[in-house]
Amino acid sequence: MPDFQKTFSTVRNFLVFSGGSVVGAIIDYVVTLCANGFLGTPPSVALSVSMVLSASIVFLYHDRITFRTSGAGWMKRYVKFMMLAAVILALRVVILELLIAARLPVFIAAAVAIVVVSVANFAASSMLVFMKGRK
Repeated sequence: MPDFQKTFSTVRNFLVFSGGSVVGAIIDYVVTLCANGFLGTPPSVALSVSMVLSASIVFLYHDRITFRTSGAGWMKRYVKFMMLAAVILALRVVILELLIAARLPVFIAAAVAIVVVSVANFAASSMLVFMKGRK
């Protein structure tokens, strides 16, 4: 018989993790638009700054809420999380471009890339960044 408690816990963590992703997306969007519109920052620079800011906030969200690992070793987890964020960004772009090259409409390609990478991000974050017992 499957371990329903463990499955439920994993699904709950994924949903909570997704909530952090939504928070990050909102921060990226607002900061990018404000920096570009009000300060005249080039869009790519504005997006880069917003991603550092949002990834840092999302790290705190995951460290305290999703995985409840806050405390000792946070700097090591933060560095790992930021490195993972760079990999996840690159992976999302590659998948998106491949799906667009396969002639999928952008709205479908983007949705697929986001969902697939979100699952990979959750798995990688769970195993590499926030694994309990590791500092």
